[in-house]
Amino acid sequence: MQYAIIGAGGTGGVMGYFMTKAGKDVTLIARGRHLEAMKEHGLTLERLWDPNPETIAVKATDMEHYKEQPDVILVCVKGYSLEDTVPFIRRVAKPDTIVIPILNIYGTGAKLQKELPELLVTDGCIYVSANIKEPGVLLQHGKILRIVFGVREKTDWRPELEQIRQDFTDSAIDGILSENIRREALEKFSYVSPIGAAGLYCNAVAGDFQKEGAPRELFCSMIREIAALADAMGVPFQKDMVDVNLHILSNLAPETTTSMQRDVMAGKPSEIDGLVYEVVRMGKLYGVPVPSYTKVANRLAEKKGIIFDMDGVLVNTEPLHFRCWQEVLKEDGITLNYEIYKPCIGSTREVFRQLMVDAYGDIFEDYPTMNRRMEEKKKEIVEKEGFPQCEGIREVLEKLHQEGYLLAVGSSSPEDVIQKVLKDLDLAQYFSAFISGENMAHPKPAPDTFLAAAEALLLDPSACMVVEDSTNGGKAAKAAGMSCVWFHNPDSGDQQIPDAVLEISSWDSSSAEKIMKVSEQ
Repeated sequence: MQYAIIGAGGTGGVMGYFMTKAGKDVTLIARGRHLEAMKEHGLTLERLWDPNPETIAVKATDMEHYKEQPDVILVCVKGYSLEDTVPFIRRVAKPDTIVIPILNIYGTGAKLQKELPELLVTDGCIYVSANIKEPGVLLQHGKILRIVFGVREKTDWRPELEQIRQDFTDSAIDGILSENIRREALEKFSYVSPIGAAGLYCNAVAGDFQKEGAPRELFCSMIREIAALADAMGVPFQKDMVDVNLHILSNLAPETTTSMQRDVMAGKPSEIDGLVYEVVRMGKLYGVPVPSYTKVANRLAEKKGIIFDMDGVLVNTEPLHFRCWQEVLKEDGITLNYEIYKPCIGSTREVFRQLMVDAYGDIFEDYPTMNRRMEEKKKEIVEKEGFPQCEGIREVLEKLHQEGYLLAVGSSSPEDVIQKVLKDLDLAQYFSAFISGENMAHPKPAPDTFLAAAEALLLDPSACMVVEDSTNGGKAAKAAGMSCVWFHNPDSGDQQIPDAVLEISSWDSSSAEKIMKVSEQ
């Protein structure tokens, strides 16, 4: 049988990897850098429990260039992208093509069937924990790999379904052709929805749920609420889903997060509506109280966010950057003037490049080479001395995190630099999202970076406050409609944020209380 898998991430990519390795005829439908990497280098699978990654050649293309007519289409996208797959499926499907949606959100098969009445659309779900580590590379967090699929009505059953199940089994995938897919899909939902919702609410990873405590209690209570909904829907669970889901959870690496958490942290659209708010709507529809879900939904909607700039606020990097550029330019016989450098503070590499070209001419025309030299110099210094963390900031972040504030980083630094700084200083645990201005069409002083951070936190901009040290950052906060706390760092140069609601000159035990006080005003 010929398979097309729409989506090549932690679900579709893992399926495509194992099926291709087993010799099945599979084409992955992907896009962007991930697609380019797979076409050029193949698809690599890393496993947390296995130090030896494996790379295989795969067939991969995008929707536009796929010209075949598959026997089976596996839909492995996020719920918010489901509608985008319909025109493609209509174009490539033949009359007997079987469509199997494998999504986190309950009821997607029936929804897709309405859009594709001429085809057989089953329901399906998958048990796997994996994500795209980088373009062309998947990271699998746990050993479980199970696909459950089936028709909602027995009259729709076709013998090809058994062949699909066998193809899964041949591919080292636990394939189950369900006789009651409504129940089994809801069973899967009883895991993915509570773990995603509780993970966001508690800002927790798998390890937090693997031990006794408030996150685990919330997770279990939400499973029981899904079980109550299953009873009301006429598909009661036949097993204790709390025990089942805790067992699944126990096999994950402690640092594992859910796809919804990863999407939020990356500033991408998320499935929060289908995984959290939809349960509240289902509770009202079936007359089932869902107090834990209601609490989480209300909290996510009402939470306040605080968006921190990084350089000069979390880490005192401005003196480091200036020092690195000074030393690099000194090698070329140039003395870097601080007054020329000062306007670069709080902005992006492109702004810096243009200012340097204007000031020092041709030497900065080859900016990649100059920047590489600067980064090598910074790496050398950081390896010897470490990143210069702002004194007292950890205590501030810990307090705000404990009080339930959603924290994000909104920095002009490149994304890989943000990740490295937060990881090296062990500050990543406090943040639900980080946004790089280099990924924005308009960096600071435009509001794009902070607006993207608010979206990543699932908050309205009016519910967010910014902590900045630079004039450009203050302007960006104002343009985003957010109040701004000015961290008046003397090492950040001659910066001014005249509209700041609070000025702090150093981080200490009272700083978090001051920020919380002004955030409530």
